[in-house]
Amino acid sequence: MRRRLTFIIALIFFILSSSPLLLPADNQKLTCYTVLVGKKASADGSVMVAHNEDDYGDITVNVRKIRPRNYGATVRISLGHGGYYETDGRTSGFLWIEATTQEFADSFVNEHGVLITSDACASRETEEDYTDGGIGYMLRRIIAEKARSAREAVQLAGELIEKYGYRASGRTYSIADKDEAWMLAVIRGRHWFACRVPDDEVAVIPNYYTIREIKPDDPENFLGSRDIIEYAEKKGWYDRQKDGPFDFKKVFSRPSSREPIFDGNTLRMWRGLEKLSGKKWEIGGDYPFSFKPAKKISVEMLIELLRDHYEGTEYDATDGYRSGSPNRTKFRTICTSSTINSFVAVLNKRKPEPLSIMLWLAFGKPDTTIYLPLYYGVESLPPGAGYGPTDHDYEIFYRQHFQPDHLLSVRDQLLNTMVLKLERKVEENYGERIEIIIKELYLLEQEFLKNWKAFEQKFTAESRRNPEKAAKMLHAYVSGAFERTVKTYRRLLAEN
Repeated sequence: MRRRLTFIIALIFFILSSSPLLLPADNQKLTCYTVLVGKKASADGSVMVAHNEDDYGDITVNVRKIRPRNYGATVRISLGHGGYYETDGRTSGFLWIEATTQEFADSFVNEHGVLITSDACASRETEEDYTDGGIGYMLRRIIAEKARSAREAVQLAGELIEKYGYRASGRTYSIADKDEAWMLAVIRGRHWFACRVPDDEVAVIPNYYTIREIKPDDPENFLGSRDIIEYAEKKGWYDRQKDGPFDFKKVFSRPSSREPIFDGNTLRMWRGLEKLSGKKWEIGGDYPFSFKPAKKISVEMLIELLRDHYEGTEYDATDGYRSGSPNRTKFRTICTSSTINSFVAVLNKRKPEPLSIMLWLAFGKPDTTIYLPLYYGVESLPPGAGYGPTDHDYEIFYRQHFQPDHLLSVRDQLLNTMVLKLERKVEENYGERIEIIIKELYLLEQEFLKNWKAFEQKFTAESRRNPEKAAKMLHAYVSGAFERTVKTYRRLLAEN
């Protein structure tokens, strides 16, 4: 009898733990954090995207620049779960920030300046509605390969979602180019809706939907499933008479039973609002989709936010690093133990090529590493940024992403590996060893940030006189920053 009771209890636990129908949003490993900045809200007229990628498992951050390709004929692209997408054989070049083995963690920016990254969002939808296994991982790769603008990327994503059905509970894709930024919210199955960030505003997203009011009759700023409201009514999630104006976040977010400060999202949303808007916000209040910043947003401001652990607030759970690591506390922080890479993208159509597409990229958890300058226009990435083929190949890319055996022999040569080794050392005694990071790495990063604008001015002047020499300058700038960082890491790892 006891064995039978034990078996029943174990079975119930397994069902509750694994079933998408019963798993509460509170227990999902919902991760990542993104800020979108309109071009009139930034300090230099750039559209900016700041992102922390958070994931779990044995992951390598593998960064490559993939060359454009023309297969010369129509191709059938495998979506990985039985479905195929048929398209012309042309692919754009793209920068690939790969998180190996993960289905929903890669970020891309292509040669046209179209960037895509994402944040998981738990939706209320539990029913699956797929064609040939649906679409998941390949959605953003296809966008990187095909889209020439953010708006085109949103429309293409919507077509793919409606045709194949989306495989995860829900997600918000942040999509931007040199002119505008969008959030595209997806619900399991075939429904989606996208909202454009106003040019003079900023939008923050943790891991719940943040789109609020929608205007289907305003295609300049809203795109999405035509029947989105009727779909919500059919599911019983929205009643026009009782609920008032349609609110996407309230209608489609899976309810949480946790207190706001412990739900993993509210504090992160609150912190972004307070730091960038300059205003006070109530915890768990009625937060807007977007807002006007207190002052024009700079790269430095976004880096500071991506490193944040609520320092100086009542939610600083380590009392200024005196009691353990701020990445492992009772509060879910913006920078946290699961953060595997971070970046600030600077997309500016007013800058000359090849300066218009730029990233400040951290190869690990941003509080214990450095943001490096990386231009899409550089001829090749520095050794140690990543490894693997840079000529486009659908089959090889998919196979190696989920089975990255090709990285085993070179993993110790990658900057990501060095970053992780030092990160672990810091986490062992955070209060003391974070001072090493501040003294050594942050100072180096500040030097890069200080010299960034001066380099662009020199490059622009030289490119008018001698484009070939300017291209060499760009390569030397990016490679030099990378080499100095690697050298610093090797010394710190040897000393500590």
